[in-house]
Amino acid sequence: MKATGAVLVAAGLSSRMGAFKPMLPFGNSTISLHIVTMLKEMGIDPIVVVTGYRGDELQQHLSYTGVRFVKNERYQETQMFDSVQLGIHAASGDCERLMILPMDLPAIMPDTIRQQLMIDAPIIRTVCHGEAGHPVMLWSQVAEELCGYEGPGGLRAAIKHSGITVTDLEVEDEGIYRDMDTREQYEELLDWNYRRGQGYPIRPEIQVRLTASEPFYGPGVQKLLTLIGQTGSLQEACIHMDISYSKGRKMIKGLEQQLGFPVVRRWTGGSGGGGSLLTEKGRKLTKSYELMVGAIQDFTDQAYQTYMGKGF
Repeated sequence: MKATGAVLVAAGLSSRMGAFKPMLPFGNSTISLHIVTMLKEMGIDPIVVVTGYRGDELQQHLSYTGVRFVKNERYQETQMFDSVQLGIHAASGDCERLMILPMDLPAIMPDTIRQQLMIDAPIIRTVCHGEAGHPVMLWSQVAEELCGYEGPGGLRAAIKHSGITVTDLEVEDEGIYRDMDTREQYEELLDWNYRRGQGYPIRPEIQVRLTASEPFYGPGVQKLLTLIGQTGSLQEACIHMDISYSKGRKMIKGLEQQLGFPVVRRWTGGSGGGGSLLTEKGRKLTKSYELMVGAIQDFTDQAYQTYMGKGF
């Protein structure tokens, strides 16, 4: 079997995700560590990780794994193929074949990689149910030749332009194309991975409450106020939360007693009927709480990676 290396591309900034994908939880660690560990267990070496956005953070996270790093300093203005080329140049001289894999495809099964390693062809592409995916396996010489392509369309167009025959490997693994560009796609991936018996990732979960003589503000009150702001109605907010109107009023009353100022302005009658709106201080409260919880969650995620992110 030919010596095989890998190029893992993790340079881009995913604004639609709202999070740094390589550091998201997957399995008992993170997406990046899960992929690196899987490849190393199969003897794939060298592994080159192409970084860009938050590159120093990712390099520190993977520093003990023995992978190599190359940074795309112009990641904000270049395409994924530019990062692929950097990785190919960094790895091709030390192996006969290279696997090209974006860092947002963590659900690929190890058996898919094993099958690909057993085939000797210039270009091998995985296919599941007629849909092509990753990894793409290239002879190192072919990979270097593809780097000379300067047209649009990235790696796929470079392969097509080369005229080299592509060998398709049919696999029963939807993980080859199940990436995640949004938070919703990430959650869908976790659910799908769980349904096929791979389990949910381990991650910290926090709840933040404000306390005076007793706890008076937390996720439930925050949700109620947010819904009032969205619907303009305490009654509608209570219906959305599946609680009684009297309980909703009690929650608001208890909150205002603790704070010493009104957070909801209510009125009855009139041509449009009654309604409720957040006061200026009420709006500021919900926004400040949201920002505070986000900051605490970020700190908690970082602490998790520091103390438990290397797996168990």
